[in-house]
Amino acid sequence: MTDHNDLKRSVPANPILAPDHERALNDKIMELQALFEMSQILNSSLNLKSILDNMLLTPMGKMMISKGIILLNQNHDIYVVETLKGLPRTLIGKQIPIDITFINPTFIDEIDANKNNWVHFFKQLGMVVLLPISSHKKNLGIISFGGKIAGNEYRQAELDFLNSLSNIAATSIENGLIFQELNNLNKRLDRKIQELNTLFEIGKELNSTLDVNKVLNLLLYAIMGEMLVNRCAILLRKTNKMELRISKGIGPTDQEIRSQLTKAIQKNLCDLDVPIILDNVTTNQQALTALKEINFEVLIPMRIQDETPGVIMIGPKIIKQAFREDELEFLFTLGNLAMISIENARLFEDALEKQRLEEELAIAQEIQQRLLPKKLPQLEHIQISAVNIPSRQVGGDYYDCFPVNSSQYALAIADVSGKGTPASLLMANVQASLHALVETHLPLDLMLQKINNLTYENTSADKFITFFYCLLDKDNLTLTYSNAGHNPPYLFHQNGEFELLSTGGLLLGMLPNVVYQVSTVSLHSGDWLIFYTDGVNEAINKNEEEFDNWRLEQVINSNRDKSAEEMLNAIIQAIRDFVIDVPQSDDITLIIVKIC
Repeated sequence: MTDHNDLKRSVPANPILAPDHERALNDKIMELQALFEMSQILNSSLNLKSILDNMLLTPMGKMMISKGIILLNQNHDIYVVETLKGLPRTLIGKQIPIDITFINPTFIDEIDANKNNWVHFFKQLGMVVLLPISSHKKNLGIISFGGKIAGNEYRQAELDFLNSLSNIAATSIENGLIFQELNNLNKRLDRKIQELNTLFEIGKELNSTLDVNKVLNLLLYAIMGEMLVNRCAILLRKTNKMELRISKGIGPTDQEIRSQLTKAIQKNLCDLDVPIILDNVTTNQQALTALKEINFEVLIPMRIQDETPGVIMIGPKIIKQAFREDELEFLFTLGNLAMISIENARLFEDALEKQRLEEELAIAQEIQQRLLPKKLPQLEHIQISAVNIPSRQVGGDYYDCFPVNSSQYALAIADVSGKGTPASLLMANVQASLHALVETHLPLDLMLQKINNLTYENTSADKFITFFYCLLDKDNLTLTYSNAGHNPPYLFHQNGEFELLSTGGLLLGMLPNVVYQVSTVSLHSGDWLIFYTDGVNEAINKNEEEFDNWRLEQVINSNRDKSAEEMLNAIIQAIRDFVIDVPQSDDITLIIVKIC
């Protein structure tokens, strides 16, 4: 292979050639030699900046050109200044819209500036000539040179050299662009790997605790460390608004900032579903603009199950750089991971609270059951059976049966308004009042009046109690009673007829100093006393029909030849057969008395 240094020597001097022709031939050989050397230099590197710099410096040095600039096609008609010589470096990165494509070297003065506004950019810089940079019919960019230092014009041979140089450099530039893109891809890949490792490490820390406050602290410091910011706040949703839970960089004395922050938070941020840079907000997002005014720059929604239970607000970077798109993606992913940890912590706290409540309810249930009779009296000619079935762990129904003296036994049944723990507490008060007042041997009507007044004084207006109290005399077979608004118990006689025990007065707790009437009935062999709460007759089936009193009466009539225990079981079974799978909605309490 012939060395390029031998190209000139390989052409012998020809005495026949005129001196001008010989000079032109020598110039052409030197030009080819320069292009060959330039091709070697350009192809020896894949660094785009080095390629572009050499592309400018070589002709500028050879032709004594004062300045040069290279623009690369970024997107269709948009060209970006990549490198320059003899011009202000502040121009690097400037975007110029150029809507025509060059094929050959073109003098700037030959382009109509009235039709092409971009021409003024080159004229203001003192540029003279434009050359296209093309490869495989693909427009890569434009190279432009200013005038020569000596002031002479470009010769055609020089333009041809520059055009040839541009064509040679085009392949190197294309390779440099590909190499640059690969480098950028590798950098992005490395950054993604680093982000994944960071997310993995932070995720482990977030999942290492089930304390919401610790999760929020870990998230806050992770964001501030990764993003190099000194202002950050995390909001969590409460009902339909965001509530500030933790912040750094907002001093306790920054009242104006906190006031603006509160005002902005009152605007509903619960619909935020993508990261937002506050500089990009539109005029109709005034709440977000308010956040920008208090020196926040980015909002990151914390998403879970297509909802936004939290928002991260981040201030500007300490290094004064803008947030990149990949950083917003990282923060978005981190926020979502943290939201899962927060939700897990919240569920754990809820589980602990539920367990605590269940334990307390179990204790309350045990206490309530102890308030009911442990054992019912076993009398010679009287059978007594009773049951209390709460609809919840604790209820508001109450029954009692205990001896007052050697002949009389107190029977009581009550139904407190409401259900659950509040009703059970009120029921316990009634039980305590009853047992305390029985010891005073007050007349039955005055005792009810006392219980009513105590209930009225110690409960709110929406709380009341239906109450039935009686004294059963086993020797004289009489029942003395007073009914304070309770479902009238049945007194079934042996012949199948019955009467309702309704004499009394108002419900307990409605009004003070209520006067209660008292009545006494005689009992005979074969009589039945059926005391019940409204959980019996108001039991509902799937058709929303009530069990009702007529069904209760049928069950009683059908089982009058049974024992008290069997009568009790028959009524309970009839209710279960009626409601089938419908959950029990109210407490069920029954007292059955059979006179043998």
